[in-house]
Amino acid sequence: MGCSVRLVLRGFLFLTWSSLYAVAGQPFPCPKAVSSSNGNFLVLSDVQFKPGPENTMRVQGVSLQVFPKEEFLNAKDKLTTTATYWTDWLRWSVVLDSMSMLNEPECPMPLITDDGEFLILLRLGEVFSGEDAVLQIYRRRDHQGGPMREGPDHGVFIKAIALKEIWSPDKVAANTEVWTDSTPEWFGGGTFEFSPDCRELTHQTRWGNTVRIKLDDGSTLWK
Repeated sequence: MGCSVRLVLRGFLFLTWSSLYAVAGQPFPCPKAVSSSNGNFLVLSDVQFKPGPENTMRVQGVSLQVFPKEEFLNAKDKLTTTATYWTDWLRWSVVLDSMSMLNEPECPMPLITDDGEFLILLRLGEVFSGEDAVLQIYRRRDHQGGPMREGPDHGVFIKAIALKEIWSPDKVAANTEVWTDSTPEWFGGGTFEFSPDCRELTHQTRWGNTVRIKLDDGSTLWK
């Protein structure tokens, strides 16, 4: 099955939890669950908290767990319904501690390829310079038909992509000087599109330029 699909962030299926921090403006939604575009995989975010100052709670870590859709292979188990179910078999996961999370508040925005092999995390919130990482790539450890392991597979980190690898120098300089509640996210107004083989991600910025990102090694190519 091909993976060519155009993704616009406002079109994702996701659930949200309440904002963890009080801010002056409306915060970006923090996704609890995100599906692949073909509906075959679901990413669940499990957040661990720790006590903070003045009776607040802060994020200690985040676990992102990938589950495949339940196919009900046995004829006796078949359901006639338009509902979608996901199996309880955890395919693989990514665990982030406070050092490996990019965002403040820590809230990774996931994309999952239609074959369930690659997980991409987008940075939310302020970006200070072109050196800041805005996108992280992970893949399933036993992907491409490798032998199955007992227990859940912990994902492999591929690369963190810096803003300067996606934006031109003039856009970086003009859009990282001041951050307010009304400043668009770095991906705001842009789109993401996976290649038919689910091994490449193309991002078009709000200014219309595009960059191709190879998911196997994180290399980038401007178009």
